[in-house]
Amino acid sequence: MPTFGHVFYGLCLLIPLMYFSRNKFNYKIAFIFLLNNLFGPDLVSLFFGYLPFHGILGYIIIALPYSLGMSYASRFSILRTDKGFPLKFEDSGTSEVNWKNAFCVTIAGMLSHFFIDQFYHNEWDMELFRSAWFDITIPHTSMLEWSGIAYHQISPLMIIGDIIAITTIILSLYYFSKGYKDTFKLLLIATGVALLSLLLISPLTFFGEREYAVMIQISIYIFAPLFLLAYVSRDIQDHPIEAPNEQKIERKKLLLIVAAISTFFAVFLVLYASIATFMPDFVGDMYGDTSPETLTSISVFGTIYLIISLLLLVGSIGLFLKLKICRYLVIALSLSLTIFGFPLLIALFLNEKDIKPIFERE
Repeated sequence: MPTFGHVFYGLCLLIPLMYFSRNKFNYKIAFIFLLNNLFGPDLVSLFFGYLPFHGILGYIIIALPYSLGMSYASRFSILRTDKGFPLKFEDSGTSEVNWKNAFCVTIAGMLSHFFIDQFYHNEWDMELFRSAWFDITIPHTSMLEWSGIAYHQISPLMIIGDIIAITTIILSLYYFSKGYKDTFKLLLIATGVALLSLLLISPLTFFGEREYAVMIQISIYIFAPLFLLAYVSRDIQDHPIEAPNEQKIERKKLLLIVAAISTFFAVFLVLYASIATFMPDFVGDMYGDTSPETLTSISVFGTIYLIISLLLLVGSIGLFLKLKICRYLVIALSLSLTIFGFPLLIALFLNEKDIKPIFERE
């Protein structure tokens, strides 16, 4: 579930990148990353428990269409204003992050999300795929066992590990000067030699760490997200998108489509919140916890979201009538439901520069 720990970790990764780039790191990339780092894989699981999408492989599937929405979101900024509310959404009309790059950043955020889940939420299991029929997970304890009994065990074979580690460190002074490509080659070669020594000689060639677990987890949770962020940032700097988005659907027609989607979501949320309020045991069963305290909490949450969803339903119907106050109502409520992912896109759409005049005229 989304917690502040996800937000804290995401910001701790982004701030050094922003500092190093002298604030040239694209803030739209940072926003997409932080958004997915917070709730990414929880998009569907908040309603239905841990479905296939709550897993590294499962979320890659849902990230394909969702990243298209993230690309669309990159056309918006938040600016200060002297009138009314001090902050407002500003529509540039141009998506600065294309679909491919948005997908990469979405995946980076997802991997960072699972880093927190694995070590501070899910008993150290690496979730690859979740379903009602079978799960594909790698327990942290299994990763430790892969490295054998070498943990802090002294052996003469450690001399081999020392030679590998020291040689890599000394050579790094040369390869660092050659750039990231040659340094990456050094990483691959050194890792290959280390793995061969572990597999063909003995796990006792190294001392102090569970080598397999380190290589797997650091590659997935640290290297991959940072590299994807750096790749997208560099690609956007080298190939900036300047052409405005092409409007393939006339905005009045698209407004009706968005209003219908918002209405459908509001109806669904009303039904779900009603079940949570009056039949909390049904929701509790999906999460495997039917204790009295949990059921009471579910009922409270259900009541709160029932009120929100009823207001959203009223506002969504008002969008069909192009009522200005309903536009503001849907924007505010959709932003409050950002944790569910796509409601944020509804709020952003209603802030498009071509949408505002429709409500002003009406």
